Amino acid sequence: MEAELGLLQRAVTVILNLSFAVLVGGSAASLWLRAAQSPWAAALLPRLRRALLAASGAALLADVAILWVEAASMAEVPLAEALPAVGSVLSATRYGLAWMIGAAALAVTAASCAAGLHAPAIRIASLGVLLYSRSMVSHAGAAGDFGWAIAVDWVHLVLTSIWVGEVIVAGLLAMRPLPDDDAASRSDCAHYVAALSRSATVALAGIVVTGAISAWRVLDSPAGLVGNPYGGTLLVKLALVLCAAALGGANRFLVMPALLAALQGAGQPQRTASRRFARILQLEAAMLLGVLIAAAFLTSTPPPMADGTIQ
Repeated sequence: MEAELGLLQRAVTVILNLSFAVLVGGSAASLWLRAAQSPWAAALLPRLRRALLAASGAALLADVAILWVEAASMAEVPLAEALPAVGSVLSATRYGLAWMIGAAALAVTAASCAAGLHAPAIRIASLGVLLYSRSMVSHAGAAGDFGWAIAVDWVHLVLTSIWVGEVIVAGLLAMRPLPDDDAASRSDCAHYVAALSRSATVALAGIVVTGAISAWRVLDSPAGLVGNPYGGTLLVKLALVLCAAALGGANRFLVMPALLAALQGAGQPQRTASRRFARILQLEAAMLLGVLIAAAFLTSTPPPMADGTIQ
């Protein structure tokens, strides 16, 4: 039963983190396009709102599910018998406190999405609190709810959500309806692409720095990368990040200049560049989904310093 609960917990964690990422990425896109009036933007904004609503619904369901699974795991009972344990977890554990904080922030986020793409500051603030509640129950949270370890983990989680969410939203939504020959549509699309590139570049740089700090904290030495499940999973996650970064770099330096130049022209060359840009974003999104899966395994895997693997 323990193995089944662990696998279910990881699966729900992936859904939860993916939903959070889409909420962050969709919020960023709507913020960049809040003043856009072109036909391309007018067609995209309702799709963004639907994506945010779907992500909110998925996050709410996954959030309840992960609490239920955690309660069953703590009480060592089947899922069908976990209801009494849920109440105990909420009232008497640090995990329950973190979950209630996150659930309240998620409710505000969902209400903001339901109200439309307005009030982005409220949605951004609630997403920040929501992601902080996830850091509270991470390995970094073992050192307390406040401090440099949990702050670094929170920044890492925020930046990862930005990168993953923006790539998924761009690859599957924003760049799928290609801008037509309308000058305003082309201008809005060029603005969106440039903002996406800047944001993803900053997020990736921050992910590298915060990830290195977190790895140093839990591993203490390079020896922690080998001979244990945590180190092996971390290496897989790092490989996936490098693959995604390489795809992002190819888009940034090889495809995007041609796309931005083509958006100033007209006709087929612009469409060809847009499709190439979107395809690479979709491949990058697939790599980043793998990163989220690896991160879910890391969350539920004790680091070597915790189990005495490294002396």
